[in-house]
Amino acid sequence: MEDTVQKAIEAITQYSTKFPQKEFDIIRANKEEATPYLRSAIDRAIAEKKEIGEDASLHFYALYLLAEFQDKESFPRIMELASLPDDTLDFLIGDAVTEGLCDILYYTYNGDLKLLKQTICNVHVDDFAKSAMLGVMKQLYLDQVLSKQEWQDFIRKIVYGDEEIGDYIYTSLAATICECHFMEMLPEVKRLYRDERVDPYAIGEFEDCIDMMFSYRTEANSCICPIDAAERLKHWAMFEQQESELDFDKLQEKVYSEMRKEDIRKMRNERAQKKIGRNDPCPCGSGKKYKQCCLNKPKSLLDTIESRQEREKWLEYYPPAKKDDEDGRIYLEDFFSQESIETDKMIYLALKHRAIPIWRPEREDVADKRKRGYLTAAWNRFLDTVEKEGISSFSEYDDKHSIHYTCADWTGVLQELLQEEDEEGLLGSVRDFCKKMKG
Repeated sequence: MEDTVQKAIEAITQYSTKFPQKEFDIIRANKEEATPYLRSAIDRAIAEKKEIGEDASLHFYALYLLAEFQDKESFPRIMELASLPDDTLDFLIGDAVTEGLCDILYYTYNGDLKLLKQTICNVHVDDFAKSAMLGVMKQLYLDQVLSKQEWQDFIRKIVYGDEEIGDYIYTSLAATICECHFMEMLPEVKRLYRDERVDPYAIGEFEDCIDMMFSYRTEANSCICPIDAAERLKHWAMFEQQESELDFDKLQEKVYSEMRKEDIRKMRNERAQKKIGRNDPCPCGSGKKYKQCCLNKPKSLLDTIESRQEREKWLEYYPPAKKDDEDGRIYLEDFFSQESIETDKMIYLALKHRAIPIWRPEREDVADKRKRGYLTAAWNRFLDTVEKEGISSFSEYDDKHSIHYTCADWTGVLQELLQEEDEEGLLGSVRDFCKKMKG
């Protein structure tokens, strides 16, 4: 049996365009015999670095196989490999840095939290490798292996540290704070954005982080995917695929066509839903017929801007309203008044980026009119709150009421829109009041 395993190991030592399924099956069926060979492959890669050669592949396969075996003894050597200079690491394992390293480290983790912390804070370690290690620590917190206090203290140490330890690591930290639902650490997220340490192309703007903070759409308490080494690797582009594939242009056109058909179907359904018969139940939920209830009622201010169905559509990712309490779940209502939330929704509907299909573009003047309407409605609510509570500055309002956007941000957009069109003559009063509130 030892001879069979050794032959399988030898067969996958050099790269081949055909995925070595047979060899993987042999190695996985003989875990104890194969493990020493796999550990040695990692050690050799660390020692030889780029001199190992471009076709060397055993160390790459070994990462995934050892993770599948959950070989705790391999954790220090995999951490050493992950700590190599970024160009060396890229040469040795390529896309595995972003496509598997977090899972690999998690499933080989041996309890050495100190090593994880020290490596994350090492300025010489690749940023994406450190982000993978950060993901391991996040999962340890979700597993209740790492205490909340220790986890938050470590994050704050990096955020407020004097030494820059990388670029992308700060983007990962902002996302991590939100994924862990640490609302008490919102000041740290704001600081990262204020200091321009966050890459908005990776995780979005600050308002996207707020949505992430209250989102529980992902698998409950899990960010790590179980390792099946063969299944993980055999579909990679580095291997020949058995099924013939459409060329990229044809595939792109097919996807585009399906998206367009789906969008048209949705548009038709929306139109159908908007057509309410006189004798249909009133959509307000009163239980009366439409003709006896809302048919002849004047539209609300918000309905003159956009239909209720449209508002609900664009509020899909807005933090959901609090219903029944769920253990460990947070809601906006836990931190803000209903008044604050309703005002914030209007600003959100105005400023949140809308992913509108390219085959159904929106005219700029139409979008501006919508934004102006929502922001004007928000402005009126804002004034009521300021007067009622005796608020004297933007910062005072922000501390208590602002959620997705600061006063300075959204009122600045409102003034720009009013400069283009100001039917109610609001611009002067808005501008003067904003100057006063900014101090």
